Amino acid sequence: MEYKYFRWNVVVRLALLLILGYTAVYVLTSTHFWLVSFWLILAWIIVLIGLIRYVERSRRELAYFLLAIKQGDFTNTYHFKKKSDLNYAFHEINAVMKELSREKASNLLYLQTIVEHVRVAVICFDDEYKVRLLNQAAKTLFGKKQVSTIKNLGSISQPIADAIQRMTNGERELIKVNLNGQFFNLSMLITEFRLRDNEYKLVSFQDIKSELEAKEIESWQKLIRVLTHEIKNSVIPISTLSEVILQMLKSENGTVDLSKLDDESIEDIIGGIETIESRSKGLAHFVSTYDQLTKIPKPQLELKNINQLINNTLKLFQLDIDHKGIEIYAILTDCSINIDSDLIEQVLINLFKNAIEALQSVEKPKITLQLEQNSQHVSFTIRDNGHGIPDEILDNIFVPFYSTKEGGSGIGLSLSRQIMRLHKGQLSVETSSSGTAFTLHFPLAN
Repeated sequence: MEYKYFRWNVVVRLALLLILGYTAVYVLTSTHFWLVSFWLILAWIIVLIGLIRYVERSRRELAYFLLAIKQGDFTNTYHFKKKSDLNYAFHEINAVMKELSREKASNLLYLQTIVEHVRVAVICFDDEYKVRLLNQAAKTLFGKKQVSTIKNLGSISQPIADAIQRMTNGERELIKVNLNGQFFNLSMLITEFRLRDNEYKLVSFQDIKSELEAKEIESWQKLIRVLTHEIKNSVIPISTLSEVILQMLKSENGTVDLSKLDDESIEDIIGGIETIESRSKGLAHFVSTYDQLTKIPKPQLELKNINQLINNTLKLFQLDIDHKGIEIYAILTDCSINIDSDLIEQVLINLFKNAIEALQSVEKPKITLQLEQNSQHVSFTIRDNGHGIPDEILDNIFVPFYSTKEGGSGIGLSLSRQIMRLHKGQLSVETSSSGTAFTLHFPLAN
């Protein structure tokens, strides 16, 4: 309706200009009333100025309205008489933009409040290492009200600054530092994101000292129970046999009397000594195995084809697989990652061995191998269709020397998990009554 009114207004004014112009020319050229033509021309000029101002008024109002939106100024008011007026449209759009601006400010305040009050320390910096965000928890952690650059953060803790510059997107690292006289176990997680053509990195710091202490105590308790069990199994027979042999060698008054020994007693003594020797060697082997578990060499990383390594390791068990009729279903992609092939091969050997042993009493045994890669990590899963791991055992499978297998050392999975951690990866397990799956997660460096 407003546009129709505008159109008719313009048309009437244009018609009036044509009439006045034609009349002024006619009077000036065909009559002697030149003064009348002067007034007609003056009226034509006034009408023309009015038309220009009328047309430009709407354009000017629209320009002012758009400029106000650009500048984020929604304080203007637009008076209108009816809903068909252009000012009504301006009024409605201005109200919507004002509400959006309030909502945006409210959301920003909400997020800022969360970031400031969250207990996790957060620091955000750009690609020039200039700090753009430092929440209250970070200020408390570092003992500084303001940190301008990551270089300045190095004056507070150089290990933290070095870790920030070394870490890549999605990488997590545990770092031990002393800040302001206090010792912290900080779990650092870095996330990269892009905002308005600018690159940013967000780093979170969480002190997990109490959690680590609780897990450390639990781990020590489990380890001590296993060590105690293994040592008692060796020491008690040795102590008992030693006591029996001494009783056979000593007389009633406590002196050694070899004359009373017959051939049978000598054989018993020799058998006891051999048993003591065997158990002593077993205990020495146990200690040697423990020493091996605590002295894993640092990985020598090289770019290796993980698919080829899996296939080569699988060939080591080909005879067992064929003998037990195990079906192998493989979904493997061709990818290469930085690993220590010798250490990872040892992990694969442990996992393949466990999977094959889990299928001893299973009809139609099957092992599924799946190798996947995305932008952040490579994962390899070996899944069997066995009976799964009972809940009471699952909690202890990564505890050193814990084993439910006869003659098992109990260090395979523990050693495998440590090797994966040295590769900054993870070894996880999922189990149910329909089978068990172990997955190796290898991070990809960006």
